[in-house]
Amino acid sequence: MKQSERVMEWKRQEEKLFSFLYYKKITNCLFQSLRHSITQPLCSPMSTNLLPSSRPITYAIDAWSANQKKKSGVEMYAFQLIQAMKKHALQENEHVVLYSPVKLEGALAELPNGWEEKTIAWPTKSSWFPVGWMQARMSLELFQHPPSLFFVPSQGLPRRLPGASYPIVTTIHDLGFLRAPNLYDASSRKRLSKLTKRSVRGASHLITVSEFSKSEIISTYHTSPDRISTTPLAADTSIYKRLSREQIEPVLQRNRLGKHFFLYVGRLDQKKNVETIIRAFDQFKQNRGVGDPFELVLVGEPGFGFASMKNWIDHSSSKHQIHTLGYLDDADVAVLMNAATAFLFPSWYEGFGIPNVEAMLCGTPLVVSDIPAHREIIGDAALFVDPSEPELWERAMRQIAEDASVREQLIQKGSVRGTMYDWNKTAAKTWEILRGLV
Repeated sequence: MKQSERVMEWKRQEEKLFSFLYYKKITNCLFQSLRHSITQPLCSPMSTNLLPSSRPITYAIDAWSANQKKKSGVEMYAFQLIQAMKKHALQENEHVVLYSPVKLEGALAELPNGWEEKTIAWPTKSSWFPVGWMQARMSLELFQHPPSLFFVPSQGLPRRLPGASYPIVTTIHDLGFLRAPNLYDASSRKRLSKLTKRSVRGASHLITVSEFSKSEIISTYHTSPDRISTTPLAADTSIYKRLSREQIEPVLQRNRLGKHFFLYVGRLDQKKNVETIIRAFDQFKQNRGVGDPFELVLVGEPGFGFASMKNWIDHSSSKHQIHTLGYLDDADVAVLMNAATAFLFPSWYEGFGIPNVEAMLCGTPLVVSDIPAHREIIGDAALFVDPSEPELWERAMRQIAEDASVREQLIQKGSVRGTMYDWNKTAAKTWEILRGLV
């Protein structure tokens, strides 16, 4: 066994040990509570002097995903949703607790009246760290301090212990790990499969991000449509908007980019199908000939299958015009979207696709894969292309680069379509769901 494999195995065993110790502690707490209940109920009966409308209501929210420094789609949803929920006034009897294994940072830590954070530490950080924290540490916390409702914006639930009567709501974003399993590593498939199955079985109510994802969940897990609500995602309109040339130029200079480029933003992994646009760009450059100024800019963290993608870049005849910039903050991404000739999003599978909405708000024409979620979210505000056909992608890229009328039409349609999605609307719908369950 290699040294790295031994380290990973040690971390897995460490995680199991901590989980076992916490489960043992939970069992002891449960036993003591049951003994205590012989003479006194586990939960004191509600005072008859309190009307239902005035009884205290505590919403516990898992803020672990929202507190990540580098946010992909799920983490961005959790962060933006919580930030938007803060803007909605609480009723007099309502209280919100944000739970995280580490202290909240940045804007997430700025809490209005009626909100508080609670750090529930977990001693190890293996790849299964979120699962161990949720199923062991949070299970104990919620058993000892039961809320009126527990909300998990990223799929995955605590273990519901005997006597727990509070409803649990969780968000399932998509079922890509089932529909396109070859695009995920074995560990991720196993983890997501377990988490999602437990979420569907154990949650009082489910939230998902599109009608497409809702239909996938219903057909796969045979659950009632009444148990699932759809709350579309959105973009941060304070960042993703039209910018001036003066705001754009410094970012282009810092990243040594010209004025003509195609842009992709997202994780650089197999399920995002970035290889297709690399191959399409190669053909585009060959067809345009010597002296063509266009570049391809890829923004995002490497993921599963990145080595293969890197190999395509290294062997591309246009490799010096392909730029991988890594993870960038939202402000820089918004600038690049404003400057790009077109935004390319070739995913094999999506539940929603936040970057498409961000690009539309920045006035960037879209070329996207022809998949159900994109058709639902984008409408007719994009050029839709078969994700398996680089030749068709090259043709769409040339069409936008060479036909100003097509480009302008997509910009106008996208500008209107992008405004349909608003985090405040998503937050209002989420509050409606949560309040309807307590």
